[in-house]
Amino acid sequence: MTARSDCLFPGGCFVVISMPDITVFCEDSFHEKFIGAVLRRLDAEKRTGVKLRFLSAHGGLPRMQSEFTNFLRDLARDRQSLPDAVIVVVDANCLGYTERKKQLDSAVEQYPQFKHLVSYAIPDPHIERWMLADAGAFKAVFGRGCTIPQVKCAKDEYKRLLRKEMRESKIDAPLGGEEFAEDIVRVMDLGHVETNEASLGRFLKNAKGLFNGWKNG
Repeated sequence: MTARSDCLFPGGCFVVISMPDITVFCEDSFHEKFIGAVLRRLDAEKRTGVKLRFLSAHGGLPRMQSEFTNFLRDLARDRQSLPDAVIVVVDANCLGYTERKKQLDSAVEQYPQFKHLVSYAIPDPHIERWMLADAGAFKAVFGRGCTIPQVKCAKDEYKRLLRKEMRESKIDAPLGGEEFAEDIVRVMDLGHVETNEASLGRFLKNAKGLFNGWKNG
């Protein structure tokens, strides 16, 4: 949150409060729902009044990298309004967090003037694992706890695991669980998952840093 003082005439000053804007660049709708839920929860807790804008790039990582680069190019040419933060969301898959971040950094390196705005949410290996990261939250939503195995890289492994856990809870989830992302995040123990789920912890620390900066600014 930023403020400026505007004086239109002697003795006639007023303070304009500018709410921070976050652009969230997502790989798919599951990312949008989960990350959006986290940001809205932090906003409610910090009372920062952020404005969220979601951009989704469907068609895999190459398409996303291309569209993210185009987005930065448009910012550089003033074709997009400049946000206060940009969060890029993409699964690590089998590359791991560090390698996936390097791939995304390659786009930012072309526009270094925006480097300070960009941070990442990189579920390792997939967003579905984050849905299983807090057994207590899962139980609160689905009526039973869940188990989360050690990290596996097999294609669609966590989609299968999440569907299995929901099916055993006798809950119908035709969208594969993304329709429950808001419910999970609402009751999630953020301190617990920040400590115990590394990739989610990185995102939460970065996001909390943003909100704390705006709250105290």
